[in-house]
Amino acid sequence: MTGVLISTLVAATGTNAQADPVSDLLAQARAIVATATSGEPLKVVVTSRTSGAPSISAIEADSVAGALNLVVAALRKPSTIGVDMAQPVRIAASNDPYRSSQWALTTFGAETLWKTSTGKGVVVAVVDTGVALTHPDLRGRVLPGRDFIAPGTSPADENGHGSHVAGIIAANANNRVGTAGLAPQALILPVRVLNSSGSGNSAGVAQGIVWAAQHGANVINLSLSTNRSDNAIRAAVAYAQSRNIVVVAAAGNAGCGLLGSRISYPAAYPGVLGVGAISSNRKIASYSSCGSWVDVVAPGSGIVSTTIASPSPGLGCPRGTMYCTLSGTSMATPYVAATAALEIARLSKRFSQASIVSRLQRGATDLGRIGRDNSYGYGLINPSRLLAGR
Repeated sequence: MTGVLISTLVAATGTNAQADPVSDLLAQARAIVATATSGEPLKVVVTSRTSGAPSISAIEADSVAGALNLVVAALRKPSTIGVDMAQPVRIAASNDPYRSSQWALTTFGAETLWKTSTGKGVVVAVVDTGVALTHPDLRGRVLPGRDFIAPGTSPADENGHGSHVAGIIAANANNRVGTAGLAPQALILPVRVLNSSGSGNSAGVAQGIVWAAQHGANVINLSLSTNRSDNAIRAAVAYAQSRNIVVVAAAGNAGCGLLGSRISYPAAYPGVLGVGAISSNRKIASYSSCGSWVDVVAPGSGIVSTTIASPSPGLGCPRGTMYCTLSGTSMATPYVAATAALEIARLSKRFSQASIVSRLQRGATDLGRIGRDNSYGYGLINPSRLLAGR
């Protein structure tokens, strides 16, 4: 029966097809069906007028003739606003070569977020192993920083970890190089407090936090942890918060056994956003610590980002590539720092760090058990909800 209506229409046109409105209708239908994308289902989309919102219906045809019949029938209805063939829609991804591997950016809808904010001008201190100061994907993003491991020298990364964190936050987007950061126009303030093997001490970390707070940081990213509370770091964090700086810290990579996890600092200090990690299936990562200090979670497994040409063997990164895939709450933390940077830029820096921390928690997408729990905290950060002011 699918060809009956078309056959009837063609027969009715006779020799005067050019002047026949029925022929015009069929020609219009053919033009619409011709817009169908090769390899995609023949789905006819009909938009109809109602007293309220437009009614949009989609009907899949099993043949071109069937699609023509559906289009003609819709065109004949007075209530029809328009008829189209359904077209494939995909994310407007940036042109960075590794973008397709950055599942976290896809999860957050990064390219859509960037229409509202790119984090432009917001300073995120990366208190870590330093940063690759001349990395091509971080060009223009890195400010002069401070080295607390070798005072008086530049805070160049000799490990690779800090550079990975920096790229997650602010690697240049749409530059046809490597990866894209979630806040691609934020500025990175490198503060080196961990050596080439990724080790340091509480004094250096505390000094680094205070220095960052005094040198323009709006956000401080702490992808590091210790299981012992420390007066110096606690005081440094409180000082940063008193200067209206958002402090974000890794929840730890000890996993969550039957007895839970050992407390992780500085994530457990008051007002600090403690960050756990999820995998691409939105399940908590097996290594992610659990406890009352977990406020939110973010993507942390299989995260590709910038690194140095000769990273520490302990990282497990290949040499010479300048990019590496790592997993850990260290990788989840900068996504939260970048989200805070997006919001601070949107607010033109007129913000309260406490309100951003609170809204990141309240606006998170609940995962795991209903309500807050010790594995997911309040849930997965939701940058789009934060930028919408909700």
